[in-house]
Amino acid sequence: MPRPAEESVCLSYVHDVELTHSFDDSKMHLMLFDFANHGRIMRGGYVPIRCARSSTLSEARNLAVEGFLSGPADWLFIVDTDMGFAPDVLERLIEVADPVERPIVGGLCFAQKEIAADGLSGYRTSPRVTILDWVKTPDGEKFAGRTHFPVNTVVRCAGTGSACILIHRSVFEKIAAEVGPNWYSRVTGSDGKLIGEDVSFCLRAGAVGMPVHVHTGVKTSHLKNVWLQEADFWQQATVPSAAEEVDVIVPVLNRPQNAEPFMRSLRASTGLATAHAMCDMGDDATIEAWRAAGAQVHVRHYDIDRPGTFAEKMNEGYRLTSRPWLMAVGDDARFHSGWLDHAQHVGNTYGAHVVGTNDLGNPRVMAGEHATHLLIRRSYVDEMGASWDGPGVACHEGYRHWYVDDEVVAASKQRGVWQMALGSIVEHLHPLFGKGADDDVYRLGQSHSAADRKVFEKRCQINL
Repeated sequence: MPRPAEESVCLSYVHDVELTHSFDDSKMHLMLFDFANHGRIMRGGYVPIRCARSSTLSEARNLAVEGFLSGPADWLFIVDTDMGFAPDVLERLIEVADPVERPIVGGLCFAQKEIAADGLSGYRTSPRVTILDWVKTPDGEKFAGRTHFPVNTVVRCAGTGSACILIHRSVFEKIAAEVGPNWYSRVTGSDGKLIGEDVSFCLRAGAVGMPVHVHTGVKTSHLKNVWLQEADFWQQATVPSAAEEVDVIVPVLNRPQNAEPFMRSLRASTGLATAHAMCDMGDDATIEAWRAAGAQVHVRHYDIDRPGTFAEKMNEGYRLTSRPWLMAVGDDARFHSGWLDHAQHVGNTYGAHVVGTNDLGNPRVMAGEHATHLLIRRSYVDEMGASWDGPGVACHEGYRHWYVDDEVVAASKQRGVWQMALGSIVEHLHPLFGKGADDDVYRLGQSHSAADRKVFEKRCQINL
């Protein structure tokens, strides 16, 4: 039920010496809308608070609440000066608010989370919705942001930010009566560190029985600095859908647990791929797991003293299949949506026969210089060979495990048929990147790395 037209609202914001244009323009249209409709802000006033260098944001917000409580307004509408919002933002919040059932209603806002250093003195960033739940973790209880939310819906949560939020005066009065006028003073979390002033307020509100809601239909924008680079361009690029089928060749050994998640991600990513698990005779658990997960399983009897190598299994996979493209990949990979679209688009646009995919781990790969998971055109293997061994050979079998990909990439660069598809993400869940646990299979490959490197260096001297 809409709130009564006579209810008044105090507008407040914390500022320094500059305001963003998006905020200034949004505020102007908000005031014009308010003047033409119920005049809530005209009656409730506004409380701008300067946050000087000598003060903190929590102190400034507390001063804003004091200013609000000294006036007649029923509600306090707080909005940050780096926000953009629609002229009817206040009316849309107040029409779902209620002094008892929904005394705190926030708009749909997003924060910027720094994920990792980008290698160029900046950071990779990602938006995070400010709809927060109070969760238990091994390190204690804390706020955690939701990974999804229903669109155009009023949802209850444990906390939200104060970038765009409507709060009834009874909330502040009740907190003041129980803990004093410390509405936004920061509290110490379970890890011993101070938490943000906005979620500190939500903790206090929850403690006095005042619920928090977010209206996901009330959209806002949040001006933030981001470091844009090549990976952002490719990962957000719109490419045509893949049209050619691919045989995904997966050399596997003693890891039955990898079958189901590998196949689940592959099926979810494309309908053009057929997985071929290249197994060793006697590795029964692995054979059964890949068969149960839906892969075509090929069992070959290798020398009894050792399992088949990655290169041997790749070559067998090539000989046993017939689709236009081959994908060379390990069982510790996860396919992201659109990987085949991006890879085939790059291959077909630039006439590449070997296309690298982005494994989100190896620095050489993310720089576009190398790839561990390779999309290879079958006709290229038929006519020239993907290694330096000539037609009909996908991989050189002189390597036990490492440097198979290095030779394929080096040969394709030498021949001018290499391209990198940074928007094609086939993530490598390798322990080197902290995404998997070390095991005997990894250690087996590592044990031959020095010898494999010598083989590669010698072959480079001969062929490059």
